[in-house]
Amino acid sequence: MPEVAVPPLGKRHIALVCVIALGAHVGGFLLLHNLPAQPLPRITQPMPIAMQMVSAPKPPVPSAPAEPAPPVAQPTPPPPPPPAPVEPPKPVAPTPKPATRPVPAKPQAKPQVAEKPVAPPTPPAPQTVAKAAPAPAPSPEPRTTAPIGRAGYLNNPPPVYPPAAAKRHQQGTTLLRVHVLASGHPDQVEVAQTSGFPALDDAAKAAVRQWSFTPAKRGDTPVDGWVNVPLAFTLAP
Repeated sequence: MPEVAVPPLGKRHIALVCVIALGAHVGGFLLLHNLPAQPLPRITQPMPIAMQMVSAPKPPVPSAPAEPAPPVAQPTPPPPPPPAPVEPPKPVAPTPKPATRPVPAKPQAKPQVAEKPVAPPTPPAPQTVAKAAPAPAPSPEPRTTAPIGRAGYLNNPPPVYPPAAAKRHQQGTTLLRVHVLASGHPDQVEVAQTSGFPALDDAAKAAVRQWSFTPAKRGDTPVDGWVNVPLAFTLAP
């Protein structure tokens, strides 16, 4: 930038500046001096607080208990008068008993023992030997007969040959043990000996259960009894 040349101040100018500055100072002083003085704020000191220690009131002292009144003496009753003396009864002199003379004891007579009469000896009784009667002969027990189921007049059908067993050519004999009632009807049918084929055994039992039997008899009375019934299963050649 180009420099600007400042012309030098003259003495007139310097004096003018000094006069203006001096006037400004004098005016400011006068202005401050003419202002009314404002009162300064007053500082209030705090009131002092006085404290005094007060002791707690003492508890009231309990008054001493009143002394009990002395007991009033009761008047002592007068002693009872002494009892009148009782005169003891005068002893009565005992009446003297008359003297008794001792009576002499009479001698006691000894009892006479009567002699027992001697009985004459009894003759021995004659010994009689009674012959024992012969015991009756026991009656013969009635004969018991076994039930009968194979008699022709009973019309008992033979067992049916199982078709499966016949087709397989199964043959054999089944021995049945039958319990027959007194009425002649079979009560129980058991296999005493198997044929070897269950189908044949079942067919034998089914047939015998339908049979009628002549019951067992004890004498002439029908009774229950057991009987063995063999049934053979054979195929024609």
